[in-house]
Amino acid sequence: MHKPALSTVFIGATAMVTLPLATLFAIGRAEHWSLNITTCMPLGFYQRGPRPLHLKDGDRVYFCPPVHEHLPISFTGPSAMVDAAPKGDNPALYEAITGLWLEHAPHGQWACAGQLMPFAKIVAATAGQTVEITRQGVIANGRLLPNSRIVSRVDGIPVIHLPIGTKLTIPKGYFWDYAPGTFAYTSAYYGPVPAKNILGSLQPALVIPGSQYWYTDKIQKEKP
Repeated sequence: MHKPALSTVFIGATAMVTLPLATLFAIGRAEHWSLNITTCMPLGFYQRGPRPLHLKDGDRVYFCPPVHEHLPISFTGPSAMVDAAPKGDNPALYEAITGLWLEHAPHGQWACAGQLMPFAKIVAATAGQTVEITRQGVIANGRLLPNSRIVSRVDGIPVIHLPIGTKLTIPKGYFWDYAPGTFAYTSAYYGPVPAKNILGSLQPALVIPGSQYWYTDKIQKEKP
């Protein structure tokens, strides 16, 4: 029996993979989907919607990182890096940007400072509500947020964050963000976020449940 040439097999296999992916991305573009590949939220596609009219706990939102929105709050971490942040800039985000930890939007797709990709997070507290950072994690309005313990070093690199023991009331015009994934980069590191930075709402469209937990403590400790 005649066997197809290797090139034919390869082309066929490639088409079987690429065509469904191309179709999926075409649907995503038409339906205003965004692809999340971070460990903050489950991996997959989220549908973008309008900004919430009345921001509340539990809302999923995407927003511009508060790079130039530095509230008068304390940070802990490498003193040289904290002091190196330009006046008025957020020290934690300054570290993340200079350390190349954050993704950038292609061709200026988003109107965020430095063409940074928006963050996708969950609203955990709004103006007037209280937040406390403990060794066990972040307590928002008296409730310990699951998997919210601050990680002070990732892959051996010291990470700037709000000090353990921080207690604050969210100022007017701000909110506290949270994400359930392992080593999620949240307000526990860079502080409350201006509500005006919110670009829109998010709802899961096609995601992999539990995929936000793949980067475990064991993997992190095995890194050089």
